[in-house]
Order: sequence, then structure tokens, then C-alpha cells
Amino acid sequence: MTDGRMIDAPTRELIGVGASIGGNCLPCLRYHFAEALKAGCTLKEVSEAITLSKMVKERPINDIYHLADELLRREREDNLMTTAPVEGSKIASE
Repeated sequence: MTDGRMIDAPTRELIGVGASIGGNCLPCLRYHFAEALKAGCTLKEVSEAITLSKMVKERPINDIYHLADELLRREREDNLMTTAPVEGSKIASE
């Protein structure tokens, strides 16, 4: 490598593909996808980079979905406990 870079062009472009997905940058993804192919990456290599990027990106969204569901579940349980009839009360015996 004559430009002083430590990472070869194919690897750099695969990183660019992943970073583009992580950053939600459509023009960046178009650019790095094309550059990865020009640098000699195979479609299988680019596909692997995309798959890995998606997995990394999905983690926080899955975590936030899980938290939202958990908060709803807890609130529903709390509401059931505070609105449930007490044994021996008029409502409970009806």
C-alpha cells in the first residue's frame, strides 16, 4: 500500500458498508457498496458485511422493544394488583 493506509482497500470498503448501515446513510451505502466491488470484494463478502451490520444494528432496537414490552407488562400487573377485589369484599363475593 503506497498511500500509507494500514487497512487494504477491500477491507476498508467492507467496513464502510457496515458503517453506512450503522449510520443510516443511504448515499454512503451506495458508495461503499460499489467501491467494495471495485476493490475486488465478492458479493458473498459484501453480503456477510451487510448481515453482520444488520445484526449489530438490530440489537439496540430489539432491546428497546423488549423494554417497552416489559414496562407495559409491569404496568398491567400493577394495575391488576391495585384494582383486584380484596377477598371478603362485597365485589369479590358477587
